[in-house]
Amino acid sequence: MRMPRYTGLDKLKILRLSHNKMTDDGVAALVHNLITLSELHLDGNQLLYSNWISNLTSLKVVDLSMNTLHEVNGICKLRKVEFLNLGANMLHGIINPCLGKLHRLNYLNMGHNFLRGEISSNLLANLTRLQTIHLGGNNLTGTFVFSWLANYSMLSELVLSNNPELEIETELETWTPLFQLEYLDLSDCIINKRRNGAIPAFLSTQMGLSGIDLSRCSLRGTVPSWLIYNLSDILLLQGNNIDFIEMVPVKWLDGNMTSVLQVLDLSNNRISMVIPDDFASPFASMEYLDMSSNLLYGGVPSLAEATSLQVLDLSFNRLTGEIPPSLNGNGSILTSLLLSDNDLTGPMPPSRWSLTELVHLILENNRFSGNLSSVLSSSSQLKELNVRNNDLSGIIHDGILSSSQDLGIVLLGGNDFHGAIPFGLCSNNHLHFLDLSNNRFSGEVPSCFYNDYWTDLPLYINDEPFPGNVTRSMSVDFTTKGENLTYKGEPLVLMTAIDLSMNQLTGTIPQPIGFLRQLKSLNLSHNHLVGPIPETFLYLEDMESLDLSHNHLNGSLPVHLTNLSFLCYFNVAYNNLSGMIPFQSQFMTFNASSFEGNCNLCGEIINKNCSTPHKQE
Repeated sequence: MRMPRYTGLDKLKILRLSHNKMTDDGVAALVHNLITLSELHLDGNQLLYSNWISNLTSLKVVDLSMNTLHEVNGICKLRKVEFLNLGANMLHGIINPCLGKLHRLNYLNMGHNFLRGEISSNLLANLTRLQTIHLGGNNLTGTFVFSWLANYSMLSELVLSNNPELEIETELETWTPLFQLEYLDLSDCIINKRRNGAIPAFLSTQMGLSGIDLSRCSLRGTVPSWLIYNLSDILLLQGNNIDFIEMVPVKWLDGNMTSVLQVLDLSNNRISMVIPDDFASPFASMEYLDMSSNLLYGGVPSLAEATSLQVLDLSFNRLTGEIPPSLNGNGSILTSLLLSDNDLTGPMPPSRWSLTELVHLILENNRFSGNLSSVLSSSSQLKELNVRNNDLSGIIHDGILSSSQDLGIVLLGGNDFHGAIPFGLCSNNHLHFLDLSNNRFSGEVPSCFYNDYWTDLPLYINDEPFPGNVTRSMSVDFTTKGENLTYKGEPLVLMTAIDLSMNQLTGTIPQPIGFLRQLKSLNLSHNHLVGPIPETFLYLEDMESLDLSHNHLNGSLPVHLTNLSFLCYFNVAYNNLSGMIPFQSQFMTFNASSFEGNCNLCGEIINKNCSTPHKQE
């Protein structure tokens, strides 16, 4: 960016030129004589080097984040600087020792660069005024010893996360911290390898923490009670090898004691224990509890005292029995309940359940029974309903699903539902995934799948912020393209799919389905459908997977299907189709198994000649 010449700026104190595509030459020409500057904000530009800054010796605040800086030599001349943000640049190699000369620093951010090598104890020895240290998201190695920070009295925020080869030792020496941390993130490092992955003991002295993230740090053993009861608002310990939580019996706790813990994530560990019903008694403020992917056994705890709980995830454990009615009773504000992949039984929903606030209900791969009428008719906020592979049964009546206008994911496959597919599905405005497979639905495929929302599906599904700014990465497993695939992130947002396979559906395939232009996967296999493949399938421009196998379809294969340029999986096996199989475009990639079981089909793909009348000359 070419900078105009300015005059009369010799007494300028603060300069903000963020996100302006500025380069080194332009900045150098502009700031050369601004020797009185105390604050310089040039984040989000295109700066490569720092030599132009060396004469601005009055600077106290420097923000050069989100540039492409390769070195810091000029910055090291700024002996008065107190705030230095160099995050998200192209810094590489070791941390330049010259930064240790900036004795007045209270804020240092060099996160998300390409720094390598060890963190020097000598560097830290000279920067004892630091309140914030952010070195996360690099490739730092070696050992970082916490006792190096013993003389830091003002340190409040420390981030060393996402340095997978960095070993952090907190127990090598006896030391007492002078600081009181407010936030600590050591996730995706290796903690206390020489002490068998012990949880850092110094945390017992930190009484002002608002957040602790020790996820994926190779921690082992027991979570001490003081870490849960006394400390942080947010405690993230997922992805370790923790096997037990030290619980304090409620009767031993001070009656006036109320934990400040709002978010507790212990998912993906090896915790083997029963969660007591009074587990949440000290946690009146708890909003988010994730203990999924552990070895928990026994029943689902009632958590009756957790009146602030919004998100509960106990999926992928060994829990048995029924869901206690008090878990989501009157007054509950629970929005997300995830109990999939356990061995839970009993009716769904339990009696006296409050369903009005539920947004995500995920109960797949259990043994729940009963029908879903009350869930579907009273859960007006539902966006995600997954009850696949249970023992649910009954008829889903028309109009029941229309009360949940925001439903984006409806997964009812692998149960014993029967009757007609409800037309209420067609009044939904946001449907992305519909799985009714492997049930006993009968009657015709609804012809109402043609509403405007199906031709312009809003892409609303995304990672949602939960309490404490925790983000749950939504994912959906869906059978398409002949295999079970997991969709998350952008592929989840862009995916639209219908699976009505393995039912008892009859009649013809309704023509309006062909107008679902954004539909990417359609599976109508293993039914009793008759008639031709609709000509309207010409308009399924985004279709990637189309399975019509194991029906009684007749007629020829429409040639226009070869124009579906994204179609990578196609199966019409075991029908009554006839005529020549087109051999062009996408159809040239399909193998013979996609067409087997149709005696009257012919063509190069199945190595069967088509008999044609002799042409008269």
